[in-house]
Amino acid sequence: MGKYDVEITGNPIKVDVLDSAELISSCIADFLTPKLQTEAPVVGLDLHSSKNGPLGRSTNSLLLLCIDAYCLVVQLKYVDKVPDSLKKFLGDEKICFVGVDVDRKLSRVMPSSLDPLVCKTAVELSHLAARIRKMPSLLNGDIKALAKEVGISYEPAASGGRHAPRVNYEAKVFSGDEVKALVHDAYVCYKIGRSVVEELLRDSSAPS
Repeated sequence: MGKYDVEITGNPIKVDVLDSAELISSCIADFLTPKLQTEAPVVGLDLHSSKNGPLGRSTNSLLLLCIDAYCLVVQLKYVDKVPDSLKKFLGDEKICFVGVDVDRKLSRVMPSSLDPLVCKTAVELSHLAARIRKMPSLLNGDIKALAKEVGISYEPAASGGRHAPRVNYEAKVFSGDEVKALVHDAYVCYKIGRSVVEELLRDSSAPS
């Protein structure tokens, strides 16, 4: 739990890491919801898991949501309950939630129950980019290739490269470098998703 300031791809990002339902609701109201007042809002989505469930099943320990210059990290393992405000936010069908391998990640159960999180408008980033850019070759692209395609820098050393810090997803407290590693891909997913959606909006508004 804590507040952090990190830099990703040259952009300063504010990050809240929270394990309190009350504080999560407050951050959704104060930081996430006000940033959705745009046409076709996009939110970067990621989940990190640990094998601590029944029979060694993987459970989601951390939920990450990124928009604009802000990321919220929800410590699912320690939150007393998933607040209704978070369920409502994830269930908002006006929002396009983008991420990598999102269906599999969302199918994992919560630490406190046998139920997964529900996010009906979560889309695979590569599918979104391929559809909007009309480039089937992007369907098999990883996040690094997608970032390069839309002109966004990607820092493998920050998120999963050889020099990235090893992060214990069940930790109570994280260092600044660990937080950067945690939110890096969710933030880059947001940037890529926002970029291709803006392309779609420009094309649809251009005179024929």
